[in-house]
Amino acid sequence: MQNLKLKELSKEDVNDLVKLEKELFKNPYSEELLLRELKTPFSCGIVAKRGEETVGYCLFWIVSGQCEIHRIGVKREFQGKGIGSLLIKAVIDLCKRGGISEVLLEVSEENERALNLYRKFGFFEEGIRKNYYGSENAILMKLKLGGEDAERRKP
Repeated sequence: MQNLKLKELSKEDVNDLVKLEKELFKNPYSEELLLRELKTPFSCGIVAKRGEETVGYCLFWIVSGQCEIHRIGVKREFQGKGIGSLLIKAVIDLCKRGGISEVLLEVSEENERALNLYRKFGFFEEGIRKNYYGSENAILMKLKLGGEDAERRKP
């Protein structure tokens, strides 16, 4: 997408993320939670901007050689335009540069669009959390970034 820039999440982005959270999720993150994430040493965030407009973001933790993606959101009118892929690729690239061995995430079994996105990057299903999202199960997914197993799982 033209004129799209990725940047590290900052305090100035929190109001935009609060709005997107309310637009995109049944249980949106609050302003307080997002501000707390900014203060947490192992918490990271990437924001996709088109000009001054925030069109997407990814929140993740990097702890003990692992990355755990907690949230990816793309403004509805910009979904399907490759922003989610751009965000995932940025996280994976950051992890590779930092020597991170694997990326973990969980996603609703009902979210086919997200499942297809993650599979495109080589994530595989690691397990299931029953009724994690109320009546929906969460699928635990993993991407290995190094070693023999990672080579076998390349898309």
